[in-house]
Amino acid sequence: MVKFIETEQQEIKQKVLEMFTLVSDQIDKAGLSLLTMDKGMAAQVIVFEHKVNAFELKICKTIEDYIALYNPVAIDLRFVLAMLQLSSELERIGDYARGIARFVKETTQQEINPELIIDTQMDEMIQQVLLMLKIAQTALEEENAGLANSIFEKDGIVNEIKNKATDVIAAAIIKDGSAESAKQMLRIQDIFRKLERTGDHIKNIAEEIIFYIDAKVIRHKGKTLE
Repeated sequence: MVKFIETEQQEIKQKVLEMFTLVSDQIDKAGLSLLTMDKGMAAQVIVFEHKVNAFELKICKTIEDYIALYNPVAIDLRFVLAMLQLSSELERIGDYARGIARFVKETTQQEINPELIIDTQMDEMIQQVLLMLKIAQTALEEENAGLANSIFEKDGIVNEIKNKATDVIAAAIIKDGSAESAKQMLRIQDIFRKLERTGDHIKNIAEEIIFYIDAKVIRHKGKTLE
């Protein structure tokens, strides 16, 4: 029975890792479409968003079947709850990728001030978010709590870029003075909010990975989970 349970857990974990890859690709393409105002790429992100949702549903169903079949307790229950939460967090990140892509679809190149994009370090923020996702995926794959812990520092960098961007955008609104320009800059500010929230969800993922790894450590030490 133990062997079957471990096999089922590996299958669940593999599905979550595959969802990581899909969501990372969505964020990567959404970010690139934003920096280049590539509406075709943005459209791809929007179209593929249903695959992210389907992945979450598939993982939820697999976990439901696992619980019904094995009635897991203690450490095994902790594992499936962590994987369930990871898939939920990844689905939310997919939603933010879609939101960024929709902005690109609805905005013309002329409405974007390239200097503002540079001054706000938008490219750097996107790269930091992608790095956080990659680290989280590797931490889960390798069951490395140290890697998962390093995500918290990266999230601080993302928050710092967002805060500085807010100041830059506020100064630009005051300098320009037009209502139409202010409206567009506030929409750009919303993109930074989406990226910041993406970082928050990745931080939540890191916490769940640590939660899962701690359970594995307890098991290997032959202790019982309180």
